[in-house]
Amino acid sequence: MNRNKEITITIEYLVNLSEKSGTRKEDVDFPRGSTMNDVIGYLKKTRDIILPSPGILALLNGRGWDQFQDKWNKPLINGDSLLLLPPISGG
Repeated sequence: MNRNKEITITIEYLVNLSEKSGTRKEDVDFPRGSTMNDVIGYLKKTRDIILPSPGILALLNGRGWDQFQDKWNKPLINGDSLLLLPPISGG
């Protein structure tokens, strides 16, 4: 990876999303300055996963981001981690 031109983020897919994506975890390179909008495009194109979605909880570095559209344009940084999982329910 050329550290001057790319960043790497880790995407983890839990439960049924690992089956849909064909992997449980992957490191993905994006051009420096990429945002969550770029990750959303990547997921749609390569994994057929649509975000935001009421059926998917998305955590960026341990925090929910998908409910705040203003955060979709925030630049990612090298080493960011995105966790995708179905909402947890129970009683």
